[in-house]
Amino acid sequence: MSGAGHVRGISDQSTSPTSFATTAESGQFMERAGLLFEMVGMPRTAGRVLGALLVAPAGGLTPAELAAALQASRASMSGAIKSLTLMGLAERVPNPGERADRFRVRPNAWATLTEQGNRKLQTLHDLAAEGLRALPPGADTAPLRETELFYGHWLRLFPAVLEEWHQFNQEKEKTA
Repeated sequence: MSGAGHVRGISDQSTSPTSFATTAESGQFMERAGLLFEMVGMPRTAGRVLGALLVAPAGGLTPAELAAALQASRASMSGAIKSLTLMGLAERVPNPGERADRFRVRPNAWATLTEQGNRKLQTLHDLAAEGLRALPPGADTAPLRETELFYGHWLRLFPAVLEEWHQFNQEKEKTA
């Protein structure tokens, strides 16, 4: 299979799924992750896959294992894995001796995702500043000024919070 949406390792020649056993609670968790992703405008399947990767064994899961755990097609796993990989939430983990790649939650995924979100906040701040410059005479400045101030404040605070996280994470790794 080829094409832009194909993820290597999802063909029918992959090894059969190992025993990734889900519980009722983990199954509900994966479904809630899917619903949450859908609520924020992302594909539900990507959220379900992320949920599965969050409760997966340390070595990750193959697309076939994900499809079996989520009772979904391998084709739908391809698109979901691609989305999560592009977002920086998942990564491919080659497993020597196995024909199919495994995927896992990418280390530092949450900081990466938040940094991407911060760039979106910068865009909102810049849009508000542009809107203030473009206001016609007599227009209400309050909504745009509030937007600019709110996101400006966030953008001033966020780098320190992120730096604290990176330091905390480095210290945690040293003691592990």
